[in-house]
Amino acid sequence: MGVRGMTLGERTDPDISPQSGSRRIRWVGVAAVIVVAALAVGGIVLSRPRPSQPLVAPTTARSVPTTAPAPVAERLTWAPPRLATPITLAIGPDIHELRLEAGQDYLLVLPRNPLLLAGELVINGGRNVVLIGGEIVVPSIADAPDPHDRRGLLLKGQTGTVHIEGLRISGAGLSEGIDIDQRDGAVVQLENIAIATVHGSRATNHADVVQVWAGPAQLLIDGLTGTTEYQGLFLLPDQFLSKPPESYDLRRIVITSAQSGPTGGAGYLLWTTDSTPWLSVSDVVLVDPRTDLRGMVRPFSAWEQGVRLQSDSVGVRLPRGTPGVSYSSPGYVTQGEM
Repeated sequence: MGVRGMTLGERTDPDISPQSGSRRIRWVGVAAVIVVAALAVGGIVLSRPRPSQPLVAPTTARSVPTTAPAPVAERLTWAPPRLATPITLAIGPDIHELRLEAGQDYLLVLPRNPLLLAGELVINGGRNVVLIGGEIVVPSIADAPDPHDRRGLLLKGQTGTVHIEGLRISGAGLSEGIDIDQRDGAVVQLENIAIATVHGSRATNHADVVQVWAGPAQLLIDGLTGTTEYQGLFLLPDQFLSKPPESYDLRRIVITSAQSGPTGGAGYLLWTTDSTPWLSVSDVVLVDPRTDLRGMVRPFSAWEQGVRLQSDSVGVRLPRGTPGVSYSSPGYVTQGEM
C-alpha cells in the first residue's frame, strides 16, 4: 500500500488492484422477472420485492435519521445520486463481498451496531451506489495477522456515482481505510467519513487513510478525518489507468499523524502525481509535530494552496454530523446556495 512498493501482496497486473489478491467475491443475484432471488449465505436470504412493492431492507438493517437541514456552512456539498428502482441490500458479517450487477442501482445498509468484518467491505460493480451511516470494525492484529483482513472499504468498478456518507471505520488492527479502483468513469463521493488509526510503517504495510490507484473520473471529498501511522491521502489515479481524471475536489479534511516526537513517525501525509491540473484543495489540515510542510506533502506545488499544518485540531470546522451507527445527515447545499 502506498509509496515505494506496496508490501501487501502487490501485483503488477493492471486488471488487479495492488491489494485485492485473489479473494473470492460472492455474486449478489438480481432477477429480471418477478422471482425470489435467494442468496444462501450464513442462513440469510435476500429477496427482491415485486416492482409494485417498496424496496426496503430486512428488519435487521439500520435506518438513517432525517432531520431539518443544518445551516449552509454545516451541510455537505454533494447530495447522493438519484437511484432508479434500486435494490436494497443489508450488509452483514457473511454478506460483505459484493459483486453488483452492471447498470443496476443499489442502496446498501449497514447494521444498527458496529459490524466486525474479517476482510474489508468490498463493493464491486453496479451503477449508482449509496451507503449512508454505520461503522465497520476490523479485527486486531492478533486475530487477523494478514493486513489484507484488516482493511476497511474497497470501491471498485462502478459506472455511475458511488456515495459513501457518515461511515466510520475503526478497529485496533486497522491497516487501510478506503481503497479506490475505478476504471469505468465513476464519480466517488466521500462525505462525513471518520477513519480511526491505520497501522503500518515503511518496513511493513504502507497504511493509508485513502488510497487511489486507478481513477475515479471524479473524487469528491467533503468532511473526512483520519489518523495514520504512515500515510494519509495517497492519490495516484493514473497508476494503473492511463487516462487522467476529470476533477478531484477535496474539502474539510483533517489528517492526523499518530506518531509523536520532533520528527513524527509518519511518512508523507499527502501524495499525488507530479502534474495535477485536475486537483482542487481547500481547508485541508495536517496535524503533526513536524514543522516543515514540504517534508509531508508531495509534490509541494499540488498542496501548498489549501493545506495548513497544525499541532492540534483546535479550530478545525467540519460538516455537522457524527459518523457511525447514530449518524444523522446535515443535509446538502443546493446549487443556489453554493
